[in-house]
Amino acid sequence: MYKKADGLTHIGRVYGESLANAQTLPQNTSADGNEGPIQASGILGALEVIVRANTAITIADTKALTVKLQHRDGAAAYADLATIYSLTAAAGSGSIAKGVELARFVLPSTVKTDLKAVITTTDAAAAGKLDILPSYLPR
Repeated sequence: MYKKADGLTHIGRVYGESLANAQTLPQNTSADGNEGPIQASGILGALEVIVRANTAITIADTKALTVKLQHRDGAAAYADLATIYSLTAAAGSGSIAKGVELARFVLPSTVKTDLKAVITTTDAAAAGKLDILPSYLPR
């Protein structure tokens, strides 16, 4: 894949949609992705979700960063689908460079209609931005 003008690797997205696009990390709380939800049912396992650092990220040692996906049908409450990334920083592992891919998760064929991302940190000084992008799997 080639690099875009901003230095990030180009990712072919579904209709240009995102679950989160350059979203600032929440500080010691949770936040829904700033671009979702998207409608993802009926994809028959042909879609994956990619999590990457849009800018450099810092999470203090002993603090955590978690990204999960939730889904629902209609007006039902969202339910957890999967935790797709989890880090409890130790010995400096919470310093992540811009562009680093953190996770890839293939959506199951049973995913419900609406899909959203939820980003959580336990760090009141968490810094950086994430992208959470749906992408077609090559077949």
